[in-house]
Amino acid sequence: MKPRLTPRELRAALPRVFDALRESDAIILRHWHALKVSHKSDGSEVTQADRAAEQALRRRLAKAWPRDAVLGEEYGGELARTGRSWLLDPIDGTASYVLGIPLFGTLVALAIDAEPVLGFIRLPAMRETTYAARGFGCWLKRDGERRPRRVSVAAPRALSAAQIGFTSIVQSDLARRPGPWRLANLARSVGRLRLVGDCVQYALICRGVLDGGIDFSIKPWDLGSLVSCVLEAGGSIGDLHGKTDAVLARTSLVAASSSRLRLAICRQLGGLEARR
Repeated sequence: MKPRLTPRELRAALPRVFDALRESDAIILRHWHALKVSHKSDGSEVTQADRAAEQALRRRLAKAWPRDAVLGEEYGGELARTGRSWLLDPIDGTASYVLGIPLFGTLVALAIDAEPVLGFIRLPAMRETTYAARGFGCWLKRDGERRPRRVSVAAPRALSAAQIGFTSIVQSDLARRPGPWRLANLARSVGRLRLVGDCVQYALICRGVLDGGIDFSIKPWDLGSLVSCVLEAGGSIGDLHGKTDAVLARTSLVAASSSRLRLAICRQLGGLEARR
């Protein structure tokens, strides 16, 4: 049986994580238009807000659950194979954040025995949170609203009618240095392909606005939240090769409103052999 939180554990966790997200929001939005940007070894942007927000999240989680492991984008850590681990990405979508585009978010997830059981997609600039816990559904909470509402993916749709989001052309055939993934092929096959990007597209999948989303490269601190929310909203997840096991070990992500659509996306991108 896969691990999950009890109702009592979930009731205790929700207000604590929301409090932590409010603190990280304040840091992220305060720095948004007064940034000092540097670059990591892989060329991606990082700001003082990324680091300060992760430190704030770590302090809050350590105070509430001092024995839990933590793995975050900016300060590393451990994903425990047994027991509890928190996964943190303080600003998912830093490339948008530094441009002043509000399509960025904060990801917080809890894994038990390396299986995601609780996830939050917080969109500070949009003032909303999509969150889910295994067995308890996926929910959307907008700031100022008294109660969250349960959300679910769109009804199954053929690839030719589907609206699909993606994060980047890097590693695709459209990149300056072409990669293996046939994004141009997918673009000719879908109803609409949009560069939505990062965690925002998965929040939109959860509420049925988009039918699918693609990340050619992804890390465990992103996967925990995204997988939890999409699955509890009734969607399907896997990597570009169609594999769905050991989700936190995957290095790519395809999410969709149905497994049939997810596999059709993988096939068009070249991750699966085309059916004859």
